[in-house]
This record gives sequence, C-alpha cells and structure tokens, in this order.
Amino acid sequence: MIDRDPTRPVTVINRFEVTGDLAEFEREFFAHSQFLRRRPGFDFLVTVRLVDRPHVYVHLAHWQRLSGLLDTVHDDTFTGHVRKLGPLVRTEADQALSVGRTLSADAAVGDSTVVLLTAEVREDHAEFEKGYAELSRAYEEEGGFGGSDLLRSTVRPFLYTGVLWWREEEHCDRALGSARGSRALAALDAFADVRHERSRHLAYERVVHAPGA
Repeated sequence: MIDRDPTRPVTVINRFEVTGDLAEFEREFFAHSQFLRRRPGFDFLVTVRLVDRPHVYVHLAHWQRLSGLLDTVHDDTFTGHVRKLGPLVRTEADQALSVGRTLSADAAVGDSTVVLLTAEVREDHAEFEKGYAELSRAYEEEGGFGGSDLLRSTVRPFLYTGVLWWREEEHCDRALGSARGSRALAALDAFADVRHERSRHLAYERVVHAPGA
C-alpha cells in the first residue's frame, strides 16, 4: 500500500522510548522539531508524552506533501539530529494518511488531554472506520471535545493510529468515563485489536514560513 505520489500529504508517526537522559533528549528533540518547522512542505507537528509511561514520547509530523519529507530526510542537518538522538532512544516509526479528521478546538498544552488509539484491524476496514467515527461522536456529545484524526498506515495497511483530544482535562475525564463512549470503544474490539493510551500534550507547532514566502 506504499503510495509514492510526491504531491500527497503524509503524517510521520514516531514513538520514542527514552533510554538515556530525559533532559538531553528533550533538548535535542526540540532542536530537531524547530528544524522541521522550517522545511518546505511541512505543515504542523504534535508532540505528546504518555501518562502511564512518561519516558515514552509520540511525535506526529504532518507534511503537506511527501516530496517535502523525502527532501528533508536526506538533508545533512536531519541526519545529524538522528545521530544525536539515536543513542538516547528506542524508536518505532510509521507513515500514514488521514482517513477521517474532525477539528473543533486545540488541546491545552501541558494537560493530559490527548488519547492515542492504536488498532490492528483484522479484516473489515470500513466497519472499523465507521466504528471509530461513532466513538468520536460519542465523545463529542460529552462536551469540550477538541477533535479527532484517524491515520491509516501506508506501510502496514491493517494498522491505524487514532488521535482524540479535549480542551481541558475535566472534559477528557468525563468523556472517557461516559457510558456511550465506553460502549463505542468496546465495539471496536469486534474488528480490531485496540490499545488506547492517555497522554500529556506537550506541543502543537505550525510551519514557520521563510521571510517573504
């Protein structure tokens, strides 16, 4: 399912399990993120840190076009950052396309308001995607819902990453504890092996345009 159309958008999902010094990782990773924000074709990035595993960070870099990503990963600055970060982490990486996005409001930076859902679909992709949309609607009815994105891997087409967020922690608490939300989440088990993780929202950063661009 790998799509090589250079004009299409793509999301790079990196999961970093930090095995070295956390402060050093955050310092090096911040420099890397600021480099990405200035690259042609970049759109925005989201960085979160798992609540139950605070040494694990997830970074979602959204690109307006695949060609921008391909040009960037061959840049000497990019490879230099990779060399510095490599000894500090164990990494899982994926590329994905959005198959359903709802945007209402930003999540508060610093709060535990982002839920990551990882799903390996067994067979019926369409039914799983419908079920995920129902989950988003169920959470939205509880109030304070910021939005949702469902990303399907271009490398492993059975793998999905869902991102759901709320404006404040109390909204997230209420939605996750709701009866309808719990039913909608459980219903996904009929189509996929699902894992959900709550995370702290560390950063939402847009592209930095060059002067005169």
